[in-house]
Amino acid sequence: MLKQLPLPSGSVRVGDFGTGSGQYALALAKRLGERGAIYAFDPFGPALDRVKSEAGEYHSAFYTLEADLNAHIPIRDNLLNGAVVANTLYGLSDKEKFVSELSRVIAPGGRVLVIDWAGSFKNMGPPASSIMSPGEAARLFSSYGFEVGDMLPAGTHHFAFTGVGTAA
Repeated sequence: MLKQLPLPSGSVRVGDFGTGSGQYALALAKRLGERGAIYAFDPFGPALDRVKSEAGEYHSAFYTLEADLNAHIPIRDNLLNGAVVANTLYGLSDKEKFVSELSRVIAPGGRVLVIDWAGSFKNMGPPASSIMSPGEAARLFSSYGFEVGDMLPAGTHHFAFTGVGTAA
C-alpha cells in the first residue's frame, strides 16, 4: 500500500496516525532512510515505546508522540510531506476534528494515504456504527481541502484512497 504514497525527493517528513504496532511507520523509516523523518502518533504510550525501540536500526529521525487524535495534533502547521491514516478513522469519536487537524499539519501538495475498514463483516471488524463508507470518508477529506484521488485496491475488508493537501 505504501507504494501508493508518492513522496518528494530530498528531505521528507511523514506522519503515521494511529501507528499501533508501527507496521507503516517502520516501513516508511526503511523506505526513507537518512532522508526521512517519521512521526508516529498513537494514544497508547507502551505501543509507541516498542515501535521506537524497533526503529533504532533505521537511519531516519523517528519521533513518537502520544496523542489523542480526536483533539489536537501536537506538531506545527504544514510540517508533513506525507501521512498514513491506516485503520484509524473507525476508532475516532471526532473524525471531523482529526481531518481538520490533519489538513493543518500537511504541507500544500503533501500526500495522504487513507486505509480503513469497509464494513463490520459480521463483527470480524469494528462495530458497524463506527465505520465510515468509502464515499463518506472521501467526502470528509474533500470538505477539509484535500483533493481526493480514486479508490485503490485494499483487499476484501478495507478501502483506500490518496489525497493531496491543498491548504496553505
